[in-house]
Amino acid sequence: MRSNRIILILIFFCIGYVLYYKDKAGPIESFWKTVTSVFKSKESDVEKKNPYKAPEPDNEASATKDDEKNDDVATATNKKQTDKQESTKDEPSIFDRIKDKVFNQDSQGETPTDNEIPAFALPAIHKGDEIIKHKNYTLRYEEEYEVPAWVAYKLRGEYTKGIANRSGNQFIPDRKVKDNSALTGDYSNTGYDRGHMLPAGDFKCCQELMNETFFMSNICPQVPDFNRGIWENIEARVRGWAVRDEELFIVTGPILRKGLPTIGRYNNVAVPEFFYKIVLFYQPKTGKTPRAIAFLLPNEALFGKKMNNYVLSIDEVEKATGLDFFAKLPDDLETKLEAKSEWDAWTKIQ
Repeated sequence: MRSNRIILILIFFCIGYVLYYKDKAGPIESFWKTVTSVFKSKESDVEKKNPYKAPEPDNEASATKDDEKNDDVATATNKKQTDKQESTKDEPSIFDRIKDKVFNQDSQGETPTDNEIPAFALPAIHKGDEIIKHKNYTLRYEEEYEVPAWVAYKLRGEYTKGIANRSGNQFIPDRKVKDNSALTGDYSNTGYDRGHMLPAGDFKCCQELMNETFFMSNICPQVPDFNRGIWENIEARVRGWAVRDEELFIVTGPILRKGLPTIGRYNNVAVPEFFYKIVLFYQPKTGKTPRAIAFLLPNEALFGKKMNNYVLSIDEVEKATGLDFFAKLPDDLETKLEAKSEWDAWTKIQ
C-alpha cells in the first residue's frame, strides 16, 4: 500500500509538472536551475526588515560594515551590490523556497508592454540634461546633487495590484548614470531614509518593475517621519486615484538649489528642503475632463497635518523648481491645468 501511494504521488507530481511547463521553453533546464538556485542562495531569499529604509541605530554598526564592503565593489565595478543579510531567523524551509520559486514564478505578473511614457507627460528636456530611462519610469539625474531633479512615470490602477514585494530588494547604484549615481552607503548612519521618488508600492503587479524602483537614481534623503508619514499617505492616495481613474501621469522630485546640506561617505548627496508631486489625469480619447493637482511639502515631520494643506498650483511648483512641466500639452490646456489645483476635483466621486 505504501509503495502504491508513493507511485500515485509521483504520477500526480509529473502531471502537474507537465501542465505547468506546457508551452514553456526549456522546462527541464529551467526546473533544475530553479531548484538548485534554492540551495545556492539561502541568504538572498530571507526577508529583510524595512529593506527600503535607512538603518536604525540598533543595527547601524553591522549595516555600515556591509555598506563599506559593497560600496567599494560598486565603486570599482558599478555593478549590482550584493549586501549580505546577517539574520536567518524565520528562514523558510527548503520545500517552501522550491514551491515559491517553481510553482509561483509567474504569479508576480508579466511586465506590461504599454507603460511607455508619452511626451506630454514629461517636463521640458534641454540639451545637456542627463535623462535616464528605465522600463517603468524616466528621470533627469543631477550629478551635482546626486539625486534626481524629477522622476516621471505612468501609473495605471492595475499596476498597483499584485504580489510583488520588497523582500530581498537592495538599493543598487544606477549604471546608466554617466558618472555613477549615489551609493546606498552614502545614507548609512545619517538619520535619513532612502526615500523613493517612484514608490515601490506603485508596481505591485510586476517584480521586475518594482525592483527597478530601488536604483539609487530614484532615491533622495528624506526625514524618516516625513517619508513614512504624510509622503507615504500621499503615495497611497495617488494609488487610489489611479485605481479609480485607470491611468494617471506623475512627476515627482525634490527642489534643488545651491547650498543645500549634504550627506555621504562617497558622494555629496544633497538633502532637499522640499519635495513636490504632480498628478495629471489626461485621457483625450475618452472625452473626460482633464485635471491636475500639485503638492509641495517641507522635508520634515508633519504630524497631524493634512495633505490638502500642501496643495498648490503647478505654476507655483514651476517657479520653485525652474522646471517646465507638461510642456508638450496643447498650450491652452497646459495654461489652464497649471494655473489652479483643486483638491475637491480629485476627492469627489467621479
